[in-house]
Amino acid sequence: MNSYQVQIRRSSPGHSYVRSYHVTSAERMTVLDALFRIQAEQDSSLAFRCACRVGMCGTCAMSINRVPRLACKTRISALDSPVVTLAPLPNFPVIHDLVVSLEPFFEQWKRIRPALRGSPSDTLAIILPDPDISRKRDCITCGICYAACGVKASHADYLGPAAINRAFLRVHDPRDSARQQRLKILNDEWSGVWRCHTQFNCTALCPKKIDLTETIGRFKRTLLVS
Repeated sequence: MNSYQVQIRRSSPGHSYVRSYHVTSAERMTVLDALFRIQAEQDSSLAFRCACRVGMCGTCAMSINRVPRLACKTRISALDSPVVTLAPLPNFPVIHDLVVSLEPFFEQWKRIRPALRGSPSDTLAIILPDPDISRKRDCITCGICYAACGVKASHADYLGPAAINRAFLRVHDPRDSARQQRLKILNDEWSGVWRCHTQFNCTALCPKKIDLTETIGRFKRTLLVS
């Protein structure tokens, strides 16, 4: 058993501050386990978000030792530090403590028309198996790529990696009829794929190991030859 100091960025209307707690951790304790223990034993007012607790829903994403991660998948012992700092995800409005509003994320998500837009046809579409495209379907909309993106921090209009990845899935779906409309949105100089500076932050931190930078690069190549 090891003792850790957990420093949490707390917030109240018009006020933000850091409060420290001490937690004794077993080897397999996650950051989310520690938050539940703090809430149950030291501070019932602590606010954070979670749902599945197994890395499938993405709701427990937060900044852990200044890196966006899923709290349920991050073991405290793996951080290799006696001090654990927790803060809300950057690039999002803070609602309370570690809870952020995902509204900006989904506003960009909606811009690329995420729903399948089929067209009437007498023939069935043939969808060939493609492991690379299948992996890109694993996005859990956690917002980590959005929070980690250095471009997003300075350009609010940028679509962000997750929205672009969603557009990629639709553009490569033979049943979809909105390919040209999506490509036009992605080709925008200020908010589209050209705004990406290829920093690889999104790819490095995606909890589902989606190569988001590669997705953006493929769109750039498509637009150059179209």
